[in-house]
Amino acid sequence: MLWRPRLAEALDAGVRRAVTVICAGPGWGKTALAASWAGTRSLSGPVAWLTLEARHNNPVVFRSDLIMALRAAGSGLPDTGSRAADDDPALFRRLVSGLAGLPQVTVLVLDDLHEVTDPQVLNDLAGILHTMPDRLRFVLISRTEPGVPLHRLRAAGELTEIGAAALAFRVDEASQLLALQGRRPSVEEVAVRVRRAEGWGAGLRLGLEDLGGKAIEDYLVREVLATQPPQFREFLLSTSLTDRICGELAEVLTGQNYGHRTLERLAQSNLFVERIGMSRWFRYHGMFRAALRHQISIVEPERVPQLHLLTAQWFAAKGNGLVAITHAAAGGDWEFVARLVVDHGLQLFASVDREDFIAVLRRIPAERLMESAELSFCAALMAFADHDVASVPQRIARARTLLAGRGPRYRAVVDLALNVLESGVVIRWRGDMPHLVAVSSQLLDELTTLRWDQVPARLHYRAMALNHKGAGLLWTGRLDHAERFLWAAASAGRSAGVPLVEINALAHLSLLVHLQGALNAADEHANAAIDLAGRIDAKTRPASAVAYLTRALTEAERGREAETESLLRRGLHAIGDEPEAAPAVVVALVRARLLLDRREPLAARAVLYRALAEAGPHFTASLLVRLLGLGMAEADLALGDPAAVITRYAHRPAVPALMPAEQVCLARAYQDSGDPAAAEELLARVREGSDRVSAVSAWILTALAADAQGHGGRAGEALSRALAEAEPELIRQPFRRFGAPRMLVLAERQQWLNEARGPAGDNVLAEITGEIPIIGGTPAAGPLSEREQEVLKYLPTVLTAAEIAENLGISVNTVKAHMRSIYRKLGAGRRREAVVLSRQLGLL
Repeated sequence: MLWRPRLAEALDAGVRRAVTVICAGPGWGKTALAASWAGTRSLSGPVAWLTLEARHNNPVVFRSDLIMALRAAGSGLPDTGSRAADDDPALFRRLVSGLAGLPQVTVLVLDDLHEVTDPQVLNDLAGILHTMPDRLRFVLISRTEPGVPLHRLRAAGELTEIGAAALAFRVDEASQLLALQGRRPSVEEVAVRVRRAEGWGAGLRLGLEDLGGKAIEDYLVREVLATQPPQFREFLLSTSLTDRICGELAEVLTGQNYGHRTLERLAQSNLFVERIGMSRWFRYHGMFRAALRHQISIVEPERVPQLHLLTAQWFAAKGNGLVAITHAAAGGDWEFVARLVVDHGLQLFASVDREDFIAVLRRIPAERLMESAELSFCAALMAFADHDVASVPQRIARARTLLAGRGPRYRAVVDLALNVLESGVVIRWRGDMPHLVAVSSQLLDELTTLRWDQVPARLHYRAMALNHKGAGLLWTGRLDHAERFLWAAASAGRSAGVPLVEINALAHLSLLVHLQGALNAADEHANAAIDLAGRIDAKTRPASAVAYLTRALTEAERGREAETESLLRRGLHAIGDEPEAAPAVVVALVRARLLLDRREPLAARAVLYRALAEAGPHFTASLLVRLLGLGMAEADLALGDPAAVITRYAHRPAVPALMPAEQVCLARAYQDSGDPAAAEELLARVREGSDRVSAVSAWILTALAADAQGHGGRAGEALSRALAEAEPELIRQPFRRFGAPRMLVLAERQQWLNEARGPAGDNVLAEITGEIPIIGGTPAAGPLSEREQEVLKYLPTVLTAAEIAENLGISVNTVKAHMRSIYRKLGAGRRREAVVLSRQLGLL
């Protein structure tokens, strides 16, 4: 016996009411619970116990044993005045009257109540429950719902119910149970046992020495299956091969009517059958299902494949591809499996069930994979799953060859699946974006002519084709059209239940708006893709790679190098060993951006050249080629070769054909080569454009050019515009990228100007100049030390904290500590305020 306090407390509370029902199937510990509680219960008063058997279906025997049980327990039940064996209605009335006069509270336990089915006996019991003597409490133990009405007691709050869910062993209780048997496994091992047994006590105990499940199966067969009528035994065996069952499927498998009613009756009888939530679906306890499956494999092995195939056909008709394919494989019909894969395989490949789907495909015998077009399609999917992208075109070609001679309608369906696979796996993976756009457009046209009953995956194919076309349009530089198709793909992927398509579409949308200079919007789309990937455990799948890479590019523009590197690593992890050509190039763009910002242009240029060379002969993505060229042009400028940049872009007949970032790069080249008029013509266009990153860069270059020409007012105004454009998007890196020493001078001057204009742009300025803003200081907090006075003398200059430290021969951290102390003592919030206050106090 194992004492379980929580259940004992439930019984203690229950017997304060009229009736407690402990109802569950065999082996859940119903009798053990009541017996252990009855022997140690804290309430005063006797406990009478009557274990019911088949003989108690005789009313005389039932009344006689009931009276004897109550008297043996010392309840004080008075003499009824007649022989207990008399079948006299008056005897029952006197029994009820005697129960009403019990001198003390008595608990009557009726164990195995399911053994009693006689209407007269149940009527007698119902009569007692109806009158419910004040000092009598019932504990009814049964495998099935008691055959007496309890609804009034339930409505009156006089009924306590303890079922299988409450009786199920928890991990700590299972550990105690195993310890009583001399076993002390780890908590993890106990948790595994509890999950396998689903808390069923007998399963936990029998499973201790029963690694093969033989003892458990024997118990379930004898205690559950063998006690059922023949039609129920047949029903249970025939419906055990599927993990969940509904009435309609049960009727298909058994050939019997009233499938749903039978399942409800089994569930109400606690025969290890339970309804799944409030749905029409039911499930069998895992151990019971395993026992049933083994039984049917022994008794009727020839029926097992037939039942699997019937199940596969039913689920296929309902659109549940994975379950249908799994049962078809279990039935060994590989041609049927392949036909189902044609109908459902691509959406499963792009779903959260991808690993389970691939595992089923791997069960197809290797020698069968080239026998038909459908099986060749399966082979192509497996090759792609194994990162053997090079062999996919051959397998697709083999499938098309095997289609010859098939009927035109079915040939069109298989060919459609092959085209969708080819567009995503071959054309897109190689980076042939014009071809991808053309094929995807053709697929979308074909899908409009087909019905769902012809192509069950029609909606999934449409989502995939929209996503392929959107990506292709993006990489060919047609951003407006790409945005429309990517939004449509995200919506279609959500509607069709293909989350990987939605993730990939959102990821490409994030990159698209990043290229348009909208960093906040890019973050929103990328985070939406990553969050969705997290919900389906797909953060390391290729579909989410572009989202990480876009966020890396965004963080680079914000000057956050550590975050950029972290996101690049996550993108590389997601992109996999055999990446698409386009995301692989984006990886190179991120790496080059980091190298350029670290002042390593030669290394950046090498990364970009290598990316273009490794993209392969089929790579055709004009936007990515331009972005690679832009990176190379920036490397040329960093190496002091503006002529190379001018030559690179000179072939374009119309300057507006250049992207804003290209125009900024060309403007820098003109500035460096001594042609400010040509530079200003380009910058003027970019400054008023919608690309905020390029606009910030253009205003910075305008400010630097004006300062070089001695136009201080114009320089200050341009820098102010740059700061205003940068702050909402948290853009920082361009201020560090262009003319760093001159930028520090302009930034210091701008701080003085902002003293009168307000704090706009101060966050950016503080980061440029190295100031450490202190908020809420106390004025005149004490005199400055000698070293603080030395540091104070440098504050009106444009020197950064690091440069002040170098001049004073101390560490930069010491300088920053002195600056904080100066701000605190002067009551200043920032460097400029400290300078003004120091002059007012005569310290400068």
